[in-house]
Amino acid sequence: FEIKLDPRITDISRADLEEKFNLAVQIRNEVSKANEAVIKIRSIKEKINTAGLAAKNKQLTDQLSAIEEQLYQVKNQSSQDPLNFPIRLNNKLASLGRVVETGDYKPTNGSYKVFNELKAELAVQLNQLDALLKKKEITKFL
Repeated sequence: FEIKLDPRITDISRADLEEKFNLAVQIRNEVSKANEAVIKIRSIKEKINTAGLAAKNKQLTDQLSAIEEQLYQVKNQSSQDPLNFPIRLNNKLASLGRVVETGDYKPTNGSYKVFNELKAELAVQLNQLDALLKKKEITKFL
């Protein structure tokens, strides 16, 4: 089958929709990177705790937690908590994705600007995580 533009919408081109789709995919990929990093951090922390090495590796788990807290709001427990605690990178990116995907228009310059800023912030956190994961004392928990 063929997907066609809604004939009632006349002020957007196929190229505009492709641009919107491409940005949405890039945003989705960054959200995935953030979420995968959180999953990895939690897995490592769980292995450390399960092995009974939490006290010995407190500095390491504190460093992992600091990165996790930049990526994800760890204080959220109830549906009301997002009102009480600031959103973090994964949620900011996901919210931007929702903005880009909503409506029938091409992405705004502001959407690109915000995306590039959030992508750069995420890269900083992921680089810190990668550097931490290269340390000898953590490799046994990977």
